[in-house]
Amino acid sequence: MGLVVCVDSKGRIVLPKEVREKCGIKPGSKVLVDVVGRGEILVKVIETDPSMELAELLGEFKLTRRDRVEAERLLWREVG
Repeated sequence: MGLVVCVDSKGRIVLPKEVREKCGIKPGSKVLVDVVGRGEILVKVIETDPSMELAELLGEFKLTRRDRVEAERLLWREVG
């Protein structure tokens, strides 16, 4: 793809909209930034942990440990 972006005075860059859309990056998304070579930077989207998504969806709803383990097992099967 190869897009050129500018670094601002605080060292930040803006990921172009087409990159964010293609990679599914939304506000709050986490990315890993790593130096992989001289002058090369890798930016990798960190996929959401399904068990964390489940906990967020459930909020204050309480499950027994057995119910939670089964729900996580089913969720992993769906995303796997």
